Formats: sequence, structure tokens, C-alpha cells
Amino acid sequence: MQYHPPAWLPATERGQRTDYYAHLRAEIIEAIPEGCMAILDVGCGKGTLGRWLKEQGVGAVYGMELSAAAGEEAKQWLDQVAIGDIEHAPPPCPGKSVDCIICADVLEHTADPWAVVAKLKMLLKPGGCMVASIPNVGFHRNIRKLIRGEWRYTDEGLLDRTHLRFFTLETIEELFASNGLAIEKVFKRVDGGWNIRLLNALLLGYLKNTLYLHYIVRARVR
Repeated sequence: MQYHPPAWLPATERGQRTDYYAHLRAEIIEAIPEGCMAILDVGCGKGTLGRWLKEQGVGAVYGMELSAAAGEEAKQWLDQVAIGDIEHAPPPCPGKSVDCIICADVLEHTADPWAVVAKLKMLLKPGGCMVASIPNVGFHRNIRKLIRGEWRYTDEGLLDRTHLRFFTLETIEELFASNGLAIEKVFKRVDGGWNIRLLNALLLGYLKNTLYLHYIVRARVR
């Protein structure tokens, strides 16, 4: 899908993140394939993305949200919202009912992301897809800190203290492949800086997987 900021989005949200539960991420939208008529947004927050999708003509948008306050607000925009932990709460839609499932920075917060992907796959229509944003633990800044003996959790970011699992692109591919989904496209978020990009070029691409802070992938049922 092609992103364009809606008129109702606060001006501050267009350039920077001000509300964790109301952010509209263009990079996620661009990974959603055209033609989806039913979408499940896992970690839907206040329903900002779902509201945008409905305005683009998506027929049904469902949501799951851990925060009760954010989930209640999302109910005014989405068709149905389930409040609770994706690992334990029942989903808001029946099996084989959605074209696309969005997990934007969700899977790394779960104890068993392999079981979560298996659970979500059951909700997809034949040929449906999942769009996921997952942090890259191999990001060069994280590696440099690790070499110095640092592994400090923070309130947000790559080492968010609520992250339970850590992935590289290879293990992201394995996560989906183990559940019968194949990654058809990788949308890489580059945040390397000119120095590491130059070093990567001099090393003929050896450091290419350290350039990316996040991987956004679209995986489809095989």
C-alpha cells in the first residue's frame, strides 16, 4: 500500500513519535499488499493504523491489544478488538478469515513467538500473508556495545527491557519457515551511518546484515 498522512493525524505525529499507542508507521503500511479486504492488527494500540486502513477501503479491520486503555479507544475505529495477551487471549476473528496479519514489533515481546505465528497462521485465508517488524539484534551499534561487554536493557529500542526473544534475518526466516510461511519480501530499515556503510562497501558487503536496525518482512502461506 502507498502511505499518505491523513488530515486527522496530529502534526507532531507526522515527523516524530509522540504517543506510543497512536503512531502510524509508513514503513509498515508499505509492506501491506494491495487488495486486502480483511486485516488483523496485532498490537493495534489506539487503532490509528486500523482507522487509516478503513479509510483506504479495507472492509474489515480487527485488532488485538495488551493495553486495556488503548484497546478500548481502538474499538471506535476497528470492527472488533480483543484485549489481552496474544499468547493466551482468543483472537477477535475466526479461522481462515483475514488476508493479512500485522505484527509490528510484537513477536519479540512474546515468550514463544513460534507458537504465536502458528496460532496466527490459522486465521489466514489460503494464500494470506503476515507483515512483521522485528528488531535486528545484529545491528552494528549493538555489536559494538557487546564487544565492550555491554548488554544493558532500556525503556525502548533494540534492547527494550520487555523483549524476550532476539532475532537476526536468518532466524526471522526460520521462525516463519517452521510454520509453513515463506518470506516473499524483506523491507530493510537502514540506520547504519556513512562510516559503517563505507566499511561494508570496502569489505564487499560482509557487514551488510549489521546495517539494519529493523527488518520488516512479508511472509506468505506456502
